[in-house]
Amino acid sequence: MVNSFSHLFWSEWKNLFANKTIRNILFLVPLIYLTMFGFLYSEKKVMEIPTVMVDADQTELSRELYRAFEVDHTFRITSIVGTEEEAMKMVDKGEANIALIIPAGLEKDVKAGREAEVLTVIDGSNIMISNTAVRAANTAIKSVSAGTTLKKMEALGGWGEEGKNMFTGIDYRYRVLYNPTFSYLSFMVFGLAGTVLQQVLFLGIVLSVAQQKEEGTWKDTLSRHSFFAITLSKLLPYFLAGTLNMFLAFTLMLKGFDIPYYGSTLDLMLLATMFNLAVLAIGYAISFVSSSQLQATQIGMMIAVPSFMLSGYTWPLMSMPTGIVAVAKSLPLTYFLNGVREILTKGHGLSAVMNDFVVLGFMTLIGLFAAYLIYLLQIRKMKGKVREQTAVEI
Repeated sequence: MVNSFSHLFWSEWKNLFANKTIRNILFLVPLIYLTMFGFLYSEKKVMEIPTVMVDADQTELSRELYRAFEVDHTFRITSIVGTEEEAMKMVDKGEANIALIIPAGLEKDVKAGREAEVLTVIDGSNIMISNTAVRAANTAIKSVSAGTTLKKMEALGGWGEEGKNMFTGIDYRYRVLYNPTFSYLSFMVFGLAGTVLQQVLFLGIVLSVAQQKEEGTWKDTLSRHSFFAITLSKLLPYFLAGTLNMFLAFTLMLKGFDIPYYGSTLDLMLLATMFNLAVLAIGYAISFVSSSQLQATQIGMMIAVPSFMLSGYTWPLMSMPTGIVAVAKSLPLTYFLNGVREILTKGHGLSAVMNDFVVLGFMTLIGLFAAYLIYLLQIRKMKGKVREQTAVEI
């Protein structure tokens, strides 16, 4: 029995290293993923969060607050506007993730010992950003409140001993939009749902052509049917299944688990339709180029598995290295999850996700075009072999 086990073990061990596909899956793929994820989080924390500032005070104290936010690399003040309404519009449109609101009379209230406060309005649709922003803004404001401005103004003779005695500091207030309770249910489940639905759709479509290649029926299909007929017959069943899965999944989340949402479910399904088409087109091209089901699965997994981490849904794109951002923006899940956040979490319509819609449509066309080019090459190769065989027989 020991000899039998030893023989089987060494036989399987040799096969593991002899099979290139299995060897790559076991040793190369983890190395690629871990290297990618290492670069992904190389900034160590969320940095350079776009921030809009409203300075209604226009004093040395408000300028000191501005400098405190500028020095802290967590924030990047991109705009200074005149009113809170303008700042709120920028946050709502995604042009800024944080609005720093400095009210009129702040310095006077502080000098007089009256209650004084600074408000930050935070886009809470991404918990990583909102958690980081709350802590960092509190630190920046409290550092100013603790005495930095007081010392500078006293040195200039602007406050004197009376102002020093009456100094009471600045209270920090924040308001979180879209997910004020910092609920992980509202935040994380949508992203995981999109990831799972993409995964099963990818794994289904990448096997569609590869399976026929292994069965030996693919050449017959190529010779007897047009590209349009093959494509429609391959994609339509998976498209219908993917659409049904999408509908059932989001119905379960929104109705079964009572996850709050604010946008139109019809808009969501329109975006989901384009997302499914993009995933199917890319997977279809992979299936065309793959020689076996195992190879097709390997390539599909290489794309699908890291998609959620790279999508910007949890770790924001602004804190990723440029090369990783380029990879992230080539994945359909990035645009779908951004659209889900805009529609369900923020309550926006299709106009807010039109860029995502267009990019997913472009990915669909690219995937189908790539599949068509491979189709033409395979047809030419097959006809060439037929001509060679005919010449040999003659």
